[in-house]
Amino acid sequence: MIPAAPTRFGISADSGGMMAGRDTPDRFGRYCELLSALTGVEPVISDVEPRVRGDGPVRAISYVGTPEPGYVTGFTYGLSLSSHPDWGKRGRELCVTVRSGDVEWSQVPARVVAALRGICPFNPGQVLGYKEPYVGGSSMNSIVLAEPAVELGSGPLDLGGIEGGTKVLDLVDIVGAYPIHSSEREFAYSHGFDALWNLAWDRFDPARAPVA
Repeated sequence: MIPAAPTRFGISADSGGMMAGRDTPDRFGRYCELLSALTGVEPVISDVEPRVRGDGPVRAISYVGTPEPGYVTGFTYGLSLSSHPDWGKRGRELCVTVRSGDVEWSQVPARVVAALRGICPFNPGQVLGYKEPYVGGSSMNSIVLAEPAVELGSGPLDLGGIEGGTKVLDLVDIVGAYPIHSSEREFAYSHGFDALWNLAWDRFDPARAPVA
């Protein structure tokens, strides 16, 4: 359930430990295979420098022309290497979809993860900001988290493998990230997530004007 009022950052000193030891080539490969099966497109993969290298890698997995021509969709990898009490036994990754030919938009969630992994729960309903625009030519410097725009099936992705002859679950929920303006971020802080989400705005247009 999406909370009615977002927190500014959701930062907690006890927000959870890192599980960088879970990061293996096989785990990342399974993730990419699942995403490629969902999208039908081979990805462009780029690394993003994490705030703490020892916490494991952060990667942007970009799908150009997804879900249709003229769009780009990007998934993060690396957030699920951390944990948070809000998540239970599942991990999380982020996903963004915008109507743009600029692949840099698909890397925005990975840059947010690289900066806030381990200190932010990345809960649906949260609004997160940055001091500068995410992509050149746009004034957007914030994201709001909600359900993902792309169809991912009815449940979390399972990145688990076989250990000792037994299938081990490694469930990951995908949270949608939607670029917004700083004024819209402040509106959400003041009025809550629902008030922002219910305004008339194009979720996929990174060139749109602010609605608040």
